[in-house]
Amino acid sequence: MHRPESRSSKQTSLPRKGLALWIACLLCVAMSGCAAFLQSRPAPTEADFATIRPGMSSQEVVTRFGPPTWSFGVRQEDLTILNYRFNRNDCIIYQVSVRPDGSVRDAGTAWDPACDGPNGRQ
Repeated sequence: MHRPESRSSKQTSLPRKGLALWIACLLCVAMSGCAAFLQSRPAPTEADFATIRPGMSSQEVVTRFGPPTWSFGVRQEDLTILNYRFNRNDCIIYQVSVRPDGSVRDAGTAWDPACDGPNGRQ
């Protein structure tokens, strides 16, 4: 024989579920706030990138400035180019040329190719 649930068990289960949901939401908010705090370091400036010198290791560059915005290889010179955008509203990027041994060959500003063309920023 099936016994219907009593009212008292329904009344106590709803507040527990609600409380668990609120705790879960608060934990998510707290964790995302902590993650944002840990990641919120000031964006590097052109002057910061100017401290990159030939002979530095690419690992030093990545440790200091984080992963590049994008990178690509230059086959004829056997280089990897690390591109950093230091101002999202500008068409200037900072490029770091890295040799196969992981050392920096040179670094400097360059024109962002994404700014060219009809759909690019101008």
